[in-house]
Amino acid sequence: MMSSMTDQRLPTEPYWQAGPPPSGPPPAEPRSPDSRPLMWVAAIVLLAVVFIAGLAVGQSGALGGPGTAQVPAATPQVTPASPVASPAAPAASPAPAASPGPTAAGSPDASPDALPTTPPLVTQPPGPTATQPPGAPADFDLFWEAFEVIRQNFVGRDQLDDRDLTHGAIRGLVESLGDTGHTIFLTPEALQRERESLQGTIVGVGALLGERDGRPLIVSVISGGPASRAGLRSGDLLQTVDGESVETLPPEEIASRVRGEAGSTVVITVLRPQTNETLEFSIVREEIRFPAADWTMIPGTRIAILRLIQFSEGAGEELRAARDAATAAGAEAFVLDMRSNPGGFVHEAVRTASLFLPAGETVYIRELADGQRIPVTTEEGFDPTDLPMAVLIDLGTASSAEIVSGALQSAGRGPLIGETTFGTGTVLLTYELSDGSAVRLAVERWLTPDGELIFERGISPTEEVILSADERALEPDEVEALDPGAVGTIEDAQLRRAIELLGGFGP
Repeated sequence: MMSSMTDQRLPTEPYWQAGPPPSGPPPAEPRSPDSRPLMWVAAIVLLAVVFIAGLAVGQSGALGGPGTAQVPAATPQVTPASPVASPAAPAASPAPAASPGPTAAGSPDASPDALPTTPPLVTQPPGPTATQPPGAPADFDLFWEAFEVIRQNFVGRDQLDDRDLTHGAIRGLVESLGDTGHTIFLTPEALQRERESLQGTIVGVGALLGERDGRPLIVSVISGGPASRAGLRSGDLLQTVDGESVETLPPEEIASRVRGEAGSTVVITVLRPQTNETLEFSIVREEIRFPAADWTMIPGTRIAILRLIQFSEGAGEELRAARDAATAAGAEAFVLDMRSNPGGFVHEAVRTASLFLPAGETVYIRELADGQRIPVTTEEGFDPTDLPMAVLIDLGTASSAEIVSGALQSAGRGPLIGETTFGTGTVLLTYELSDGSAVRLAVERWLTPDGELIFERGISPTEEVILSADERALEPDEVEALDPGAVGTIEDAQLRRAIELLGGFGP
């Protein structure tokens, strides 16, 4: 089974949850006829080469050794990452879909005098020869030889688990591709968590994990969730979870440590680069369920905030309903707030752009492995508005949210205010393997309508506005509660500037 999403990471919390799960079973997902052959070809070519390294990765869990990285998150090259409550996406159709990029303590240092300087070389008789699959390279027997050497001679062989060894080898294979934080291996358990995060409710803290320069970080926090209320911010670098270092753990491992029973507490320590502070947060886990979109009128103005939280299934329709309700209430301009939006399905990005751009307008460009470029355009039937608008973005804006930001910017639809976005831009297909695990493989990347690459660069704002240490992004319900006379002094400089540019503080 394959699913297509733009750069998605394993959520620890549902990072693109669309509220109550849809009624009835999810739609059947087409199965690519060549998904298995593709995996065999990729795996067989490299598996023998990386098997030993993969075993090290596979067994590093107990010691906290290095693993794959991913935050958002998500996915800056932050790989927007693994949601702390999450996001991970269920397998979808092979067509590209859309948007946020981790690890724990390293193994203990060994005394240089404790081990021989040069370990003796042991000649091992070859193990039994396995039947090679069609198309296997001539030296594929080397993989089985190494596998048997380990199973027969490793000092702790009685505790070895063949599934762990195999998953470790696949993980090493995937890591050898160098697409850190994007192309990833998912265990059956991790894949199931991703599916749950898109279809129902997850218990966690409401944050998306990712990686930048090999370090795990918070790519984005779910608005109104426990992490947001506690004070975690996009860009915080993860150090410990419940007192144990996670600086070298893969995102899925960090996610599993952060998640837990509703009502229980997890203690997370982070380094905040902006202030160089080490901060500790004690967060009570909750059942996370959020709508994709929300809105409110800004008191004393004719400007409506349209808050788009994630690109879960149906997000475009939810945003259309919010836009139309705001228009009916008298809105004459919009602030589209996509801050800390980790992305989701690419078709929802196209539908969202279709609400503000004419039919047939380019939303993004698919760049295939052979260099071919294919424009993807807005859809008909979305009754696009031409009312003035401004867009809010930040480091946590990733994937599908970057597609929409880039499309609106390229079309000159309105100013982008805030900070450079996350910088995700690969389209990932999920190839499910026979044991329920999966390889999420980058198969193409996307560009803005102007042909600009977003991967590792992000979308730059029209006007950079950085929130101070005392400010934070306000949610629609918080803005709605403001006194009209206080709107001009709200402690959200990005929103304040957007209102000003749209004439909200005029006579």
